[in-house]
Amino acid sequence: MLMSRRPTPLQNVSIDHFSFEQIENFKYLGANINHKNNMHNEIKSRISAANRGYHAMRKMFTSKLLSRDTKKKLYIAYLRPIVMYGCETWSTTQGDENKLLTFERKILRKIYGPILNPNTGVYERRKNTDLNSLFNTANLKDFLRSKRLEWAGHVWRAEGKLIKQVLINKPNKKRPVGRPRQRWLDRVKDDLKRLSNGASIVDAEDRELWRTLVEAAKRLNGA
Repeated sequence: MLMSRRPTPLQNVSIDHFSFEQIENFKYLGANINHKNNMHNEIKSRISAANRGYHAMRKMFTSKLLSRDTKKKLYIAYLRPIVMYGCETWSTTQGDENKLLTFERKILRKIYGPILNPNTGVYERRKNTDLNSLFNTANLKDFLRSKRLEWAGHVWRAEGKLIKQVLINKPNKKRPVGRPRQRWLDRVKDDLKRLSNGASIVDAEDRELWRTLVEAAKRLNGA
């Protein structure tokens, strides 16, 4: 597979008597990797998998025998790991994050149900702010940020390892014309900026400080 910003024709590669097919995407360790090097298809796939998990447990989420707290624990223990599998390495766009939040709000509305309007006597759909207040736990956007920062800390402290070299390496070739894509490191820097203007990935060398930043990311309320 060839990763490029420009569309390239698919060409098979032949070495001796072997022929290798060039493809546009493949699955590696359960994650979708594509030639455009973005996370759109992976996030769609994870949401679809979590939706299947929800429908398999739908009776439990809509049951009146289970408390809301129990349903919340079911969501966190069963569905959230499905939808956020491998999220530490995601370089997400605003659209990607909105899709994740939309999925989560759908589940939370099933857990907490509608609310009765005392003026009209009609049950209405809960507002997003009401859901956030009832859930009182880091939403998927904040959870993603915390996991990304947690992984960034591990990578930065991996002195002498290939993974650290890839992170800090700067290609000699000039960037192509146009707005550059958001890289994973760019997303990490943006996460840190939202936490503190002076925060830097270099702070990962201080484990206690970095752990504080990771926990703080869970309380950004999707900002």
